[in-house]
Amino acid sequence: MSNPAVQQWVELDFDADTIREAQSLDDQAAAARLNPTNRLQFGTAGLRGVMGTGFDRMNCLTVMQASQGLCMHCLEKYGQQALSERGVVFGFDGRHKSRAFAHVASAVFLSKGAKVYLIDKTSITPSNPFLIVRLHALCGGQMTASHNPKEYNGYKVYGSNGAQIIPPADSQIQAKIMENLTPWPEAVKMLGPDCLLKDKSGTIDPYDDALNTYIDQIHHELCRFPDHNKKCELKFVYTAMQGVGLPFALGMLKRFGFPDSCVSVVEAQAYPDPEFSTVAFPNPEEKGALDMSMAQAKRESADYVLANDPDADRYTS
Repeated sequence: MSNPAVQQWVELDFDADTIREAQSLDDQAAAARLNPTNRLQFGTAGLRGVMGTGFDRMNCLTVMQASQGLCMHCLEKYGQQALSERGVVFGFDGRHKSRAFAHVASAVFLSKGAKVYLIDKTSITPSNPFLIVRLHALCGGQMTASHNPKEYNGYKVYGSNGAQIIPPADSQIQAKIMENLTPWPEAVKMLGPDCLLKDKSGTIDPYDDALNTYIDQIHHELCRFPDHNKKCELKFVYTAMQGVGLPFALGMLKRFGFPDSCVSVVEAQAYPDPEFSTVAFPNPEEKGALDMSMAQAKRESADYVLANDPDADRYTS
């Protein structure tokens, strides 16, 4: 291993996949992607970028570095007792590496004695900020690139109020990231070769609480005509856009009292597929993204198409 950039990366990285990729890079690619001064910057939306080896990409190392910065920011702002008692919330969508990224972030906070709520099933992005407020957590992170193409992933961060972080918190977290670039050994030791936690017993999984109480709250606030809903004769076609929205969408329609016969699901797009094999750009607002849904609606003489984007923080009809 003669390339110093590759050697530096391998010394820091703990993911076998990206280590192999680094070792396969030619000198030009290594110089561009393994340059530590050319890195993803943490902003008000957290991190987002193409996945792969490199400081300018989403991978387990850059997620750990970002999580270390976020953890130190929380310790400085709230203190150890609050971190241990109130904790943090992590979740993920169905993209490649999303679960591993959530486990890496969890390991970082666990290594500092934090209470960690890890939603260890694919979950909708809005459930994360909802849980932060419900559980009185310090912050939360959702591993998702929303409606971006399959090559992308991201790390959305929310504050204790359940809202996206705002200045100056973003620059403060970025400063802490730069002070904590070396992976914490105690966090790395918690992870297996797949970058998943070896032992999840130190985490709390609030998946059922997140889904059911979120639906209940929306029902309480927005369901105005339950008797009319029960008599609904409209026909809907629903697509999850090969993302995570199906349990939430069907649960919501059921909770609002709509008959099961009202809803037809686009089965080819019903479940998470990190390849997004049926749609080139999984954003329901993009031209062509709803072609499959519209075709099914036409075949079934449906009245409306209902669609979520892959992490279900967008909805269109």
